[in-house]
Amino acid sequence: MRKNNHIGKLIGYERTRAGLQMEELCAGLCSRSFLVRVENGSRNCEKILTDALLQRAGVSADKFVYMINTEEQDWLLLREKLISAVDAGDEERAAPLMEQYHEMTENHCKLHRQLLLLLKVMLSWKNNGNKAEMQSRLREAWRITMTGTAMEKIPDMHAENKHLTLTEFVLVMMHYRILEEQEKIKEAAEGYKKLLRYLEISSDEEDRVKLYPQIAYRLAKIYLEQKQVAEAVALAEKAIELLKVRGRLFYLRQFLEILCTYKELEAEEKLELEEIIASLKWLYKRYEVEEEPWTWSIPFGMAEVELGGNLIRARRKVLGLSQEELSEGICDPVSISRIECCKVAPKREIYRKLLERVGMTGSRFENVVQMEQPELMELAMRIGILLSHTKGEEAEPLIAELEQKMKHAGKFARQYLLNVKAIALYDQEKITAEEHTAMQEEALYMTLPQVDLEKLAEWSFSRLEVNIINMLSYSCEATGKAEEMIELLQIIRRQYENKPFALEHYVVGYELTMRNLGNLLGNCGRYKEAIEIADKGIRLGVQAGRGVILSTALYDCGWDMEQMWKTGQYTKKESLPYVKASYALNCILGIESVQEFLKEHIHNLYLN
Repeated sequence: MRKNNHIGKLIGYERTRAGLQMEELCAGLCSRSFLVRVENGSRNCEKILTDALLQRAGVSADKFVYMINTEEQDWLLLREKLISAVDAGDEERAAPLMEQYHEMTENHCKLHRQLLLLLKVMLSWKNNGNKAEMQSRLREAWRITMTGTAMEKIPDMHAENKHLTLTEFVLVMMHYRILEEQEKIKEAAEGYKKLLRYLEISSDEEDRVKLYPQIAYRLAKIYLEQKQVAEAVALAEKAIELLKVRGRLFYLRQFLEILCTYKELEAEEKLELEEIIASLKWLYKRYEVEEEPWTWSIPFGMAEVELGGNLIRARRKVLGLSQEELSEGICDPVSISRIECCKVAPKREIYRKLLERVGMTGSRFENVVQMEQPELMELAMRIGILLSHTKGEEAEPLIAELEQKMKHAGKFARQYLLNVKAIALYDQEKITAEEHTAMQEEALYMTLPQVDLEKLAEWSFSRLEVNIINMLSYSCEATGKAEEMIELLQIIRRQYENKPFALEHYVVGYELTMRNLGNLLGNCGRYKEAIEIADKGIRLGVQAGRGVILSTALYDCGWDMEQMWKTGQYTKKESLPYVKASYALNCILGIESVQEFLKEHIHNLYLN
């Protein structure tokens, strides 16, 4: 059990890396003795507490895939409904859900109570409720985990080697937002500065990019109202740099407008910036996405969430195992039926063995490469970022370093290494499309059974398998496998759309799948289907504020429309905004060669 308790190892590793004693990490969250048992693998840990412990160690929980069983699935599904009702300001819908959530969690981790108090504040804020009552609830929620520490002490956290959980951070963030609405501008501005300093110094970049822009924008508006133009421009530039690094769109248009209006620019530069801003405005209007959201909830804090019972059933069926065969030597077949229907939660050791029998690691968490050594994860993360920016040359030596450190790696780690090695080499044109395909297929079939595509409709794809299949789509036309790849991507797409949780929890895999599926359909002359697919992926990309894949999907959609000009179904007026939006995003987030290609494309097809 201890060997397979990846999350306990991870928490212990991150705590040590952050230089925290056990007492410092668990303060206000759980007892030291409980944390000892979590780290040594003898206790499970509720997901809400696991998220908090990772965040206290300075790590974003968004870097992991989480497999849950019935102990927590009802809480998470209810929590999703509750957050949706609060976001809509629907008091009638939210009230019974809050009561139900309280009843389900009152004898469990106290973080559920803290979350409920935050939800009540947000519901009241959405409905312009009593500000004094909101502030009182915020402080009550804060004291649940931060007794003895004032909200205003955020700047001191770094000096004391402390990190806040996301919930704790949002409590303070809301405190200052309400002060601003109470017209206590000076206090609010000082508070926003404290929050930004904390994010710059103490937060994981994965979380920082979601929270920093909205707070920076509130502060920039205050600066402009107080005629502090230089400060507003400097803050806008800093926020844009963060967004560029992460390829995100949060408040990008607003910060660009600050530069366009208040910074000294050459006439040509100003004109181009105005056109970029206009394209971004069109994009948000076209897809009816709010441009200035106040993000108070990171719904689950995990990149993806899977129901353990569903995963076991799906893989068992494709592997051709009966319930009796799966249960042999582990438990009785009746238990398997109840586990797969998510009616009961198996004991931890049984759950681990069942996962291993269907080809998983047996861990409740699956990191990027399913490695048992957390210290290798950061190296894998760096490789992923470099490859996402087509920097194969820089990634290649890091891959070699990781491979050297993983000489005795399991199949999941070997699968990951082969996958990233193929991408890095293909990116540098060191291997042909055929060689790239062969390497990716070898990686894929380390874990994916070679069965008819029809049977794979039942499979539960891992995040790594989805990534490999998407990589295969880039070279499949050269190998004559485009139609087969379209069918496989359609299977993955349908699985994402039928997940028990909202698509926003699977945005990374879904957005990439939809872009590549639309691209292949368009290349095969199925333009109408391609546009419909691209449209869904674009909408989700705009909602999630993810710009890199979005820019490519926008161009694909415009290109497909161009192919239908002769039919009269689309005109230049309809396709041009998509291509211009792609160009706009590439000017801010992309690479120079792509910008030049798009600029030439627009000039040749639309301006001549």
